[in-house]
Amino acid sequence: MNPIPGTKTSTKTSTVNGVTTVVTTVTAPGQPTRITTTTTTTKPVGQQPGSDAQRQPAQPSVPQPQPRPQPQLVSQDQPEKRKSGFFSSLKKHVLRNDDTPKRTSIIQQQPTVVQQQPVFQQQPQQKPQPQIPAQTIRLESDDGPLDRLAEKMQHATLNRPPVVEHHSSTTTTTTTTGPDGKVTKKVTHTDGDAPDDAIALLKKSQPLLADTFSGKRLEPENMDFSREDNHARACPNGEAATIASLSHYLTSPCKGNKISQLRTIFTWIANNIAYDVPAFMSGRYGDQAPEHVLRTRKAVCEGYANLFISLAEPAGLQVQKVVGVARGVDVQIGDDRLGSPHAWNAVRIHGEYLLIDSTWGAGVCDLGTRSFKKLFRPFFFLLRPNRLIYTHWPNKPEQQFLDPPIHESVFRTLPAIKPESWDLGIKLAGRNRGQVIRTKDDYVEAEIRLKKRPSDGATGKVVARLNWKGQSLPVVCQWQREDERYVWMIIKCWCPSGGSGELNVFGWPPGGDQTKNGPQILGFRVFNEGSGKASKPLLQQYVVQGFAFSVLEPLYAKVKKNEPQVIRVRVFDVQKGVTPALAVQAPDGGMPERLSQVKPGLFETTKVLSAGQWKIVNMTSEYGFSFAAVFDAV
Repeated sequence: MNPIPGTKTSTKTSTVNGVTTVVTTVTAPGQPTRITTTTTTTKPVGQQPGSDAQRQPAQPSVPQPQPRPQPQLVSQDQPEKRKSGFFSSLKKHVLRNDDTPKRTSIIQQQPTVVQQQPVFQQQPQQKPQPQIPAQTIRLESDDGPLDRLAEKMQHATLNRPPVVEHHSSTTTTTTTTGPDGKVTKKVTHTDGDAPDDAIALLKKSQPLLADTFSGKRLEPENMDFSREDNHARACPNGEAATIASLSHYLTSPCKGNKISQLRTIFTWIANNIAYDVPAFMSGRYGDQAPEHVLRTRKAVCEGYANLFISLAEPAGLQVQKVVGVARGVDVQIGDDRLGSPHAWNAVRIHGEYLLIDSTWGAGVCDLGTRSFKKLFRPFFFLLRPNRLIYTHWPNKPEQQFLDPPIHESVFRTLPAIKPESWDLGIKLAGRNRGQVIRTKDDYVEAEIRLKKRPSDGATGKVVARLNWKGQSLPVVCQWQREDERYVWMIIKCWCPSGGSGELNVFGWPPGGDQTKNGPQILGFRVFNEGSGKASKPLLQQYVVQGFAFSVLEPLYAKVKKNEPQVIRVRVFDVQKGVTPALAVQAPDGGMPERLSQVKPGLFETTKVLSAGQWKIVNMTSEYGFSFAAVFDAV
């Protein structure tokens, strides 16, 4: 559009305290004056215009989490600052071990692989790689090589507070003055893109690859290690008398097969070295040298990592130690602490960096009884860096083996995902994908996704409980939707009062026996700013053998009597040979009335309910049934 002759435009820009204001005035003969004001404000994520989230008064009924001093992380490049405790002792072990001749780091060069026919044949067989000295892809910067830059990154990470992400918001005010002097004003507000959560930020970092990467990622979870594991478990005591003899026994039958050699070492350590829980709790860890650990068969994480390296060296396997912190049994979900001091190992295979934690692969600690429960967990053998980073935080950024390394603030907010969650194909989806869930109206929900098994479409099963001030409260896991590959579930619960608690999710593999306790797969710290008055008791559900189900209606434990009530149940993950037969039983205890299957997997009926307790059941025979859920009509 051509401007009217004589049109004049003037623009004035000013910036005060991060607020940029642009005022544009347009005047034309015979036309109203048009004034446009554009204000751009940068504000912290999560704050609304005109609010200050950092200055909101704490509600009296809500316990506010108290900030804790951040632990000083152990670093081999920094002087010791603490005089006692786990950090100083772990630092002592690191320094003592560094006094010995330094081992060649896997970052520098691959060993020459002896091309021999391995005793153990892996499936699938890995393609042999050309014997070329491998160099890690290194980045150069204005600060010099990656090693020097890493030191500066580490120092900055250990000393700066978590970063608060920002995004921009734009407020545009259009003011028009007419010939009669009447002023009209129009205000529009536009927010910038919403910030990513920790999972989305982690996905922007990929596992680091060397320039010799074969182009095909290793899939250890799909490989059969039964022969390697049996060989390691059958090791005679005489062969385990010295480092040299044990290394020879474990690795010599599979020369030329680096993966098999690493596996036999991992399996032997995990099955023969017990975690020294009393030493960990007392802070007096003793000698963690490989020879001492082999003799006593006890260690803390430092000893596990040292022994792994010592057994790998005689076979020409290049393994390095990673020192940092981890979210173990002594770190609560949503804790302000970064983690407890920990050590693990890293290797490079065909240009791919993979991680090994033989400590966590050996079992679990019970701090209450000061005991260690042996439990072989192969999940912690050759883990990809973008999986182990959920629980393990190395002191040195380059030992994340992520490109680029994530920031500490991302690690702090990653969800508390347990190893079994990966095994069962259970992941977080939707909202609330961090460690902490906050609510102001007593209601809490989280969404999870179950992966269907390709062979038969079966999924894992989940239940959840809300631990609230000494109470264990029921939680509903409600079917939401599904497609050919996944099933989505919504976890729903109500907080009975203000304060905080823990929402724990437990899982079973397809066909798993839910009558036995299943492992915890996820956890959340819940903070409720509400009073609990809106809380409603949820429907009580039970375990039914042969299939998974979700009561869609009613959702609550109490419904209105003498009114029509829809009873709707969704069935999924049905085992072969099982036919669900859902019914509802009245309070008088008579024969249950069958629910109609209105769609595949969907059972439904509508009834006017008399007062009393109603039961949803599964008919196991003409007269037999098992309870699925109960609710009251009042």
